[in-house]
Amino acid sequence: MRLLRKANLVSTAAVTLLTGAAWAAVPPACTPPPGFKDTPHPAIAPIDQLVSHTEEVVVNRPLDVVLAEGDRKSLNQAIRKSDSLPGVSGTYELTSGDFGKPGSRRLVCLTDGSTTEEQVLEKSRDKNSAQFRYVVWNYTTEKARPILYGVGHFVWTDLGNGSTGVRWTYSFQLNRQRFPGYLGSFGDFLFRVGFLDREYAQMMRRTLGKE
Repeated sequence: MRLLRKANLVSTAAVTLLTGAAWAAVPPACTPPPGFKDTPHPAIAPIDQLVSHTEEVVVNRPLDVVLAEGDRKSLNQAIRKSDSLPGVSGTYELTSGDFGKPGSRRLVCLTDGSTTEEQVLEKSRDKNSAQFRYVVWNYTTEKARPILYGVGHFVWTDLGNGSTGVRWTYSFQLNRQRFPGYLGSFGDFLFRVGFLDREYAQMMRRTLGKE
């Protein structure tokens, strides 16, 4: 089912990100650029202090099937670029082992030649649900100049009757030294209405198969 294939996600970090728990490794078409420095992710603020957008979809498949489908997708297959945002061209592991365990980290290469880093913060599963949370930072694309870091959070819930609810929330901390972040809460508002609820929301909806 086309909707299932697109709705079944789990990254990162990264982009933006974005993951091993749900997205397999992308073919090695990605290497650290000259001068790249692997730095720790910034301290993460409480969710209510970030600028967030959520998209949800119901998939007519059981939870186990949805998660298994996601495991077989690479990041560049899962992420559907918007009309104005770059897609994913490859990934490069920065920690040993498969990406997906809490603490695992990787570089993500984008189709505009830029990169970003992502790290898994949380991965859990119980009988009726699963979740995956990750942070994305160290953006080099011009599109992300206002952003200090982003936090992605996927939640899958068994709705019964063979259906699964998928909720994806993306939250951003703006760089307070750049426009519009230096405008404080008004800058957050401008970022939301001018970018997050438009271009970025389009990418999220396409990835989940809603467009």
